[in-house]
Amino acid sequence: MAPQDSRATFLRIPWAATLLKQPNTICRVPNSRESKSSTEDSLFAEILKGPRTLRSCLVFYQKPPADKEWVEDVSVLFTLGNGMNGHPNVLHGGIVAALLDEAMGMLQGCNHERRHMSAVAKGKADGELPPQPNASYTATFQINYLKPVQTPGALIVSTRYLKRDGRKTWVYAEIKQRENIGEDYDGDEVVCATGEALFIEPKPKKSKL
Repeated sequence: MAPQDSRATFLRIPWAATLLKQPNTICRVPNSRESKSSTEDSLFAEILKGPRTLRSCLVFYQKPPADKEWVEDVSVLFTLGNGMNGHPNVLHGGIVAALLDEAMGMLQGCNHERRHMSAVAKGKADGELPPQPNASYTATFQINYLKPVQTPGALIVSTRYLKRDGRKTWVYAEIKQRENIGEDYDGDEVVCATGEALFIEPKPKKSKL
């Protein structure tokens, strides 16, 4: 049975626990890990959620100052099984790309949600989550493979904004892992892959009134 997506799962991994215990750290399970009747997010919420695939996932970031709405960078923790390999004990390159892209999307998602909740607090919006049209889509994506991602094990994807311009945002991400097979090893950290992407938000729908 797959471990749950939770902070407790990663607190059992020494290097991950050190990161999560930093002051003013906000942790949450990403919305994309929850099944939806619309089939949205079914890849990460269902197909890649199991004991041999993506066992667990958690987003965390530093709480921004009260006067700052945007979070400039977030990190995503994953624990991996060995059911997505391309070579023995090595994660398939297509899944590596998917993890980078998904983590970039989680950075976008965190800010869509923060912006929506700010509007709710000001009485300008309703609901716990932003409406779907506020989502952004990957327009271009470039990846550099540097080191194999070992499985089974744990990794972290760090993401940050490079530039924002209206509905367009440019995002950078990198996958880092400890140099050993296994979740509990506290060896040297290496960068396994990096990626840059352009995300675009759809134009707001015009009112029919």
